This record gives sequence, structure tokens and C-alpha cells, in this order.
Amino acid sequence: MNLTERIEAVILSNLQPSEDRKIGIECECFFYNADQKRIPTNPTNSFSATDFLNEMKELQTNDETKAGYSLEPGGQLEWASPPLKSLHEINSNFVKHKNRVAAIVKREKLKIVNYSLEPIYVPSEIELIDNEKYRLMNQLFVKTGNLGQWMMRNTSSVQINIDFSSREEAERMAYIADCLSPLTAILFANSPFWKGKSGGNQNLRYRIWNNTDNSRCGDLLDHGIETSEGIVKKYAKYIQSVPAIFIEDARGNPIPYKNTLGKWLEELFDKEQLTDKHIQIALHQIFTHIRFKNVLEIRGSDRPPSGFELAPAAFWIGLLLDDKALEEIFNILKTWTDEERYKLNLNAYILDLNKYGPDNKSIGEWINTVCNLSLRGLVRRGKNEDIFLRDYLDTFNEKGIFTLYTQKNMQKDNKTVRDLISVV
Repeated sequence: MNLTERIEAVILSNLQPSEDRKIGIECECFFYNADQKRIPTNPTNSFSATDFLNEMKELQTNDETKAGYSLEPGGQLEWASPPLKSLHEINSNFVKHKNRVAAIVKREKLKIVNYSLEPIYVPSEIELIDNEKYRLMNQLFVKTGNLGQWMMRNTSSVQINIDFSSREEAERMAYIADCLSPLTAILFANSPFWKGKSGGNQNLRYRIWNNTDNSRCGDLLDHGIETSEGIVKKYAKYIQSVPAIFIEDARGNPIPYKNTLGKWLEELFDKEQLTDKHIQIALHQIFTHIRFKNVLEIRGSDRPPSGFELAPAAFWIGLLLDDKALEEIFNILKTWTDEERYKLNLNAYILDLNKYGPDNKSIGEWINTVCNLSLRGLVRRGKNEDIFLRDYLDTFNEKGIFTLYTQKNMQKDNKTVRDLISVV
């Protein structure tokens, strides 16, 4: 077994029978204090994001099923559901999480900011977490793109993890998700403001993530992974070419490394010291909108408004975990040319449903088509999960893209961004 095959084996190490496939969701948000400032990231004499994290962990001590909690580099609190079979099970866990968050917010007189992009402050005004891994990331992203520090400190998202049952299924899922990622970046756009003003029709979080580090971000298509055939092998080869953000020393501490992830893994492989943990460390340093761990992680959606956090997960579950929907959407997407896909990816930088996508159909038409396929897939699953997507789509179809609707409301009511935050 060579290094590429070893990486493939880790990606495929969690294959599940179709009936046992599980899903997981990660959802982030950040908080303002009563003075409309981001709460401190690190411990200080006032309530900090670190305090928030520790209290949330403590509150679930006696829970039978525990969520995962962590902090993103700018103090964004991330809740990660346990892997479960249905969205209703995940929602039960999420409601418990939200109730606990609400109690702390009320006690500490905080505001939850449910946009996917920090609406007021620039990265230099937000404290970086006291963590060597993130310090090394920060140092790298200053050099690799114009907006890497915005990504780290100023964005939040919803990420979906999905089990797969075979290599072929993993590759089809990844291909479908990579093709549709720009559509979901528009469908779930919720980044109306930055620097204290409207962002206009710019799809801001999508832009930020695509201007962070070209070697490890963007779509799989951007890295030469153009078809579904052999995606796992191509991905295993691709990650070896990416510069490392950090590696771990013998004690498990993150340290700088001025070479590629592949070079580090190869050194360990040649010494017969390579473990699955080392490969997972490398896989977690890839930030494409679609990435492999030992599940498929889909990362391209903004954090939707409060109450709609599970809508992106419902969208993907309906398409990818129903065999008929997966087959139908795959047969549609494999007719898209690379040129059409590149154009669609670029068009997603602007929030405009009338722009054209593949097959000379508008983005709005494509969103309608894929959402209907997803809803039918959700209905066939027989778990009553379609409600999580239908409720979102009803509002989307009535009001339009949330980013633009929020801006329009601010202008109509003659308010400022700070006015809106005061009532979030």
C-alpha cells in the first residue's frame, strides 16, 4: 500500500450500510455584549467566548447524548451535533443547545448575531484565540489571500457531515455537492453587512472563503477534480500537494512546517510511523467547499437566519440520502460542461437569480429544480424531514434572498446596521 492508498483507506474507513448512514451538523454563531461589541475571545475580567464554551460543555455533563463544542479563531461558538439518523433527532439536540445559549445570553445581557458574516467589525478589531494552531493559520493566511483573516475571525457557517456506504457513492455525493455548491451559496446567502454597511448584491462569505488560500479553498473543480470517476483517489493525491499549516510533534503539539502535507505524511510513512490521526490532521487542513474526512463534509452554505439552521442539511439529505434523487440529480449534472460549471461558480459571487447557469437556464430556475428534487427525496425517506426545507423555501420564495431582503428592510425602516444588531 502506497501513501495515496493509505489516505484513501482513511477516507473510506467509515463505510456504513445504507440503512445505517448518519448525518451530523455543525453550526456557528458569535455574540455581542450590551455595548454592541464582540465579546472577548480569551478569558478576561468580563464574560468571554471561552467562558461561554466552558459553560456549554459543563451544562451537558449529564446528557446521555453529547454535542461537540469548540471555538473558531475569532471566538465564534460552534455546536456540533452527534451523528444521528434523522433531522428530527438532530433538531431535538439543537433545541436543547439553543435553550441553554438563550439562558446564558439573557443572564450576561448579550446579543446573538445570526448573520454569517460579522456585520460591523474588521478582523484587526477581533481578538484571535490563544491557540498555536490558529496563530500559525493566521500567519499563513496573511500571505495567501486578501481575506483569510476575515474568514477566520468574521464568518460563521453551517456544515453538514454525511456517511456514505461505498466508494462509488462517496464519489457521486462529492461530485453532486461540488456542482451544486454555488447554487446553495446563493440559496442560503445570509451575509447582508460588513464594515457597518450593506454589502449590496455581493455574496460576501462566499467571496471571503474563495479569497483565503487558493491551494486549499474553493471547489474541487478548481483543483482539477472534474468528474465523479476516481474522486477519492484524486482527492488523496491533491491533499499531498497542499502546503501544511502545521504538523504535530511527537507530543501532539502543533508546530510550523515549511513543506507540503504530502511531504510530512511521506516522511512518517517511510519511517512506518504514519497513523490515521496524522492523515486526519492533514485532511482537516483542506478548506474546499466539499471535503472528505471519513465522512463527506459540505461547507458551502451561509449560516441561515435563526429558525432555519437545519434547512441546508435538509436540502443535502434529500438529494444525497435518497437513492432515486441522487440518481436523478447525478444524471442531470453529468451533462454540465466544465466551462458551464466555472461560469456558474463565478456567477455565484453576485446575488442575482436571473443570471444564467448551465443549459442556458437561470440560477433561479436551477435552484427551483434542485429544491424540488430534494423535497421529493425527503418525502420518500418517510421521516417528515421535508418541513425543515419547505419552511425555508416558503420564506425564500416570498421574500427572496435573505441577504438582499435584510438590506431592503434596513433601508425601508431608515435604520443603521447597529440599530438592527440592537434587536437581533
